[in-house]
Amino acid sequence: MKSRTSNKAVKRAGTRRKAQTSPSAKPRRISRTAQPTKSDKVAKAALRKEFRELLPTALERDTLLTPEWVAESVVQETERYLGADLPPGYAERLAAKAHYLYPRHRHFHKMLNRPGNRGRHNLTVFMRHWTCSWLKRERYALYKKLPWSFAIGVALYPQRRPAGK
Repeated sequence: MKSRTSNKAVKRAGTRRKAQTSPSAKPRRISRTAQPTKSDKVAKAALRKEFRELLPTALERDTLLTPEWVAESVVQETERYLGADLPPGYAERLAAKAHYLYPRHRHFHKMLNRPGNRGRHNLTVFMRHWTCSWLKRERYALYKKLPWSFAIGVALYPQRRPAGK
């Protein structure tokens, strides 16, 4: 068994080692940068206000997508495929639904904020799905002419017309 004195000597030696650490091992204080002046804050606020006026909704500011344009392309695609006009205001309804859901639905928000073109693609898929569901409710005859895959967001391809007709 070791004696008490030898244990104390070991402990003292351990404390001496800690005291002999180099100054570079000590945590350093990070200096603070200069605080922005009042004029800087005013300038930043003016830029933010200008940016909000250019892109008025959260969806447009966050994703740089314009739902009105995507909705118009989906409506044109559907009308071209069906050979019939959809009720007036369909594109506006689709865009309004996208604007409404973006801040309120976490999954929709996440899907539109994906990298690359995935956000735009997902918005188009959602709008095709909504178009199909509204047609089913409001214009069932037109809905029956659409392929089933359109309801899950697959693009419509122009119908082939037989030659000679």
